[in-house]
Amino acid sequence: MKKAKFKYKTGQSVKFRFYDGSVHEGKIQIAQYRNSDVDYLPTEYSQPMYTCHVPDNSGHYSRGYMVYTVTETMIKDKSTGDIKITTINNIQNKPSTTTELDIAIAKQNAFVGGKVIK
Repeated sequence: MKKAKFKYKTGQSVKFRFYDGSVHEGKIQIAQYRNSDVDYLPTEYSQPMYTCHVPDNSGHYSRGYMVYTVTETMIKDKSTGDIKITTINNIQNKPSTTTELDIAIAKQNAFVGGKVIK
């Protein structure tokens, strides 16, 4: 079977619609074929899959992003700008849309985790 070509590249910023209908913008971290990461199913080389990291502006995740695995047909557009992922360690570099409460919560979470952010 001939392998399908990947339409999008690793590191590219894209906009996609997830299974629940929500629309997200994120950065492609992994491009692989369906079932290539499991041993109990055959790899489907006709189905490119993408693992995208989407910035988490809520502060719920210390890693700073959510992970979504999407098919090529779920990706709607390339993003006009480059998506940046900011971790809790880089809270000072968060976008200006972050409120003071969000920053205080992030600092408190970091403190509980053993890190002090000034």
